[in-house]
Amino acid sequence: MDVNLDFTTVNWLATLAAAFVGFAIGGAWYSPAVCGRFLPQFMAAVESRTGASPNIAGIFVLTFILLWASASFMAGLLGPTATAWDGMNVGLAIGLFIVFPPLLFAALFGSRPIRLMIITGGYFVVGYGVMGLILGAL
Repeated sequence: MDVNLDFTTVNWLATLAAAFVGFAIGGAWYSPAVCGRFLPQFMAAVESRTGASPNIAGIFVLTFILLWASASFMAGLLGPTATAWDGMNVGLAIGLFIVFPPLLFAALFGSRPIRLMIITGGYFVVGYGVMGLILGAL
């Protein structure tokens, strides 16, 4: 696979689909059925530090925009000849080796809960892997 960043051949509908699926995976990932049962204690800690509840609507909108930007970058990186397998491997590599380590560093040096960073890092590994698979397939 040739590695270069080329946005001229990006399938923009595929990037929107990948961002939507990444967003949906996040909804499932942070639901009480998967990892959400661990989150109330972390949310209580945030509210006690800031004194305010988070702006959920703003978080959702910004999250989707950032997922779309990530999918667009990944699509430009993959190029038009990538397969679903290539896309999944690149997405997994980005999640596992680029996103996950800084989350753990931040947890260690910022005295943040490691479990929360592992939950969040796990989402990025799975989410980016699936997003890459979609981008490579489409």
